[in-house]
Amino acid sequence: MSSVIVSRFDPSRTYLATASVALDAHQISVQSVQWSQTAVNTVFKLDKTSRVTNLKWIPSGNGNDFYIAVTLTRGSVLIYSPESNAVVAELATSNNSAILDFYFSPHTHTAWSCDLGGSVQEWDLSSFQLLQQFKITDFVENVESINRIASVSYGGSAHLLVGSHSIYLVDIASKALVKTYPGHVEPLNSLVPISSDADLFLTSAKGDRFINMYSVERAVTKTVFVTQAPVVDIFVGTKDNKSVLVVINENGNIELFNNPLSTEAPSQPATPLSKKKRRQQLVSVQSRSPQATIRLSRPQSEIKSHQDANLVIDSVTISDNSVIISWLENSNISYFETLQWLDESGNFPFVSDRTIHKSKPDLKVTTHSSHGHDVASAKLYSEGHAIISDGTNVRDLELNIEDDKEEETLADKLEKLGGEQKAPAKSIKTKHKLGGDKTGTLTIILSQSLRNNDHSLLETVLSNRDPVVIQNTISKLDPSLAVVLLDRLSERFQRQSSRFDQLNYWLKWIVIIHGAVISSLPNLSIKLSGLHSMLTKKADTLPRLLELQGRLHMLYDQNDLRKEIMSEELRDEDEEIDSDIEYIEEIDDAEVLGLLNDDDFDMVEGRDDYVDSDEDDDEEVDDDEEDDEEEEEEGIKSALDLDDENASDVEIGVNNNDRMEDDE
Repeated sequence: MSSVIVSRFDPSRTYLATASVALDAHQISVQSVQWSQTAVNTVFKLDKTSRVTNLKWIPSGNGNDFYIAVTLTRGSVLIYSPESNAVVAELATSNNSAILDFYFSPHTHTAWSCDLGGSVQEWDLSSFQLLQQFKITDFVENVESINRIASVSYGGSAHLLVGSHSIYLVDIASKALVKTYPGHVEPLNSLVPISSDADLFLTSAKGDRFINMYSVERAVTKTVFVTQAPVVDIFVGTKDNKSVLVVINENGNIELFNNPLSTEAPSQPATPLSKKKRRQQLVSVQSRSPQATIRLSRPQSEIKSHQDANLVIDSVTISDNSVIISWLENSNISYFETLQWLDESGNFPFVSDRTIHKSKPDLKVTTHSSHGHDVASAKLYSEGHAIISDGTNVRDLELNIEDDKEEETLADKLEKLGGEQKAPAKSIKTKHKLGGDKTGTLTIILSQSLRNNDHSLLETVLSNRDPVVIQNTISKLDPSLAVVLLDRLSERFQRQSSRFDQLNYWLKWIVIIHGAVISSLPNLSIKLSGLHSMLTKKADTLPRLLELQGRLHMLYDQNDLRKEIMSEELRDEDEEIDSDIEYIEEIDDAEVLGLLNDDDFDMVEGRDDYVDSDEDDDEEVDDDEEDDEEEEEEGIKSALDLDDENASDVEIGVNNNDRMEDDE
């Protein structure tokens, strides 16, 4: 994987500025195109908090030299001077949003910047002061950020072209929206006005294979250029009446479109068209494919990996009738190649695909060396003195096992110190074995499959589901290949979402072990956008699944509670309902032997003498009450009789006393 973030030639095609990742920080390096030019060859390292998003060459204040505008994610722009290898000024904004583009306008002779928050700033490059600032959302709805900015002349005055997904023509004086041009599905990554034709400009988007050419006046798409791979950057060159469009795609190759600014159709039919069809052809948008694709590669004898078969082209510039391309060797040294897109007779030499073979250069530093050895070394290293062996020498590692048996182990010593009498445990013997029982890894096979883009071998590795093997494999994997593995996993997740359960262990350990290195890589959100969207989609279903799980748990609990209540009710009913007839075996045996009488049976049946005596007493009390009532009735009757006989009270009282004495 290339460490280059962005790379651009200066307007004079003399120097190349490259922003790259070095360890955990970003750096700006400037290198001369010609090896004879050694005036500028510098490297400027940024602090760890500064992350580069883009860089552009801008004219300096004296007009002779050029500065480099380095846009950062913290919302500022560094004005870097390659000659002094220092930052001349820092243009800071108030919103602290990431600056995505910086553009010097030849119409206003000022610089313009745009950020992730949708703001546009105008800068004076003489005093490095902010002239004005406005937000595109004030007059354009549904625009969150501005990715690219440029300027054109429209109606005799300077206007801005700002691009997010669509492109908007903004009047600088009135801050009003003039026109809107149909855009792309993804955010723009290139917005190039045509210097030879003020009415035309080109756009391309991230992950998109289409390049649109628009007319400023008519606000329509004139031509669509279709590439073989997603576009990274575009360049336009003209000479006389001929032009060329050079495109860098994501594969690291360049694609050439010959004469893209010509209004002639690429091919004329043999038979003449009718007037209606000619009118439709004029109204319809032309679509063109590249005439040639140029790829850099090592010679067949030097190809040892996928990188050797396809050298990545980082930057392109067009000078007169030549195209200058650059690529990295040894990950930090830029090499250049010049190709002619227009020959002396005015013809296009590139009409078909071509592969240019470049041998690996000899990058050994011969300075401070003698016969290939560093003179600062105390002793010259010779391969003949080195003995390299593979495997394990048993003779050197084998120790006296008898001495190990007689030696007291650590467990025995701890047992003596503790003083606890425990059951004799199996002592641990200190034995030196040849490589212990370690779980194997698949790092070598995985690295080979990722470097060679071998999908069948990668599928064989990913079919392993042992968590220990996966952890050991990922821990020994090169961090640079971890991002490649993430891309491969993302592709498989998007093709077959059902494979997530199979490959989630690989994703887990990549994030745990190599997460710090991966997070420091540039443009990480773009590279892993597919994986992020897939994980986000799965995470969105988690609350609904948790809600469903809660409802299921509630239903299970209600069902268990209902069963428990029903079982308790059945248990209570069984305890309350007893049998009407109880058989006691002891009583039956006693009755057979004659050991029980009637009173005993009454006791068994719940009756006893105490209860009977109470009943007798109750009957006697009732009889006494009845006798008393009879006597009272007789007394009353006798008294009545005496009344009837006209007896005196003394007689009645004497009669009553006599009766009482008789009763006694």
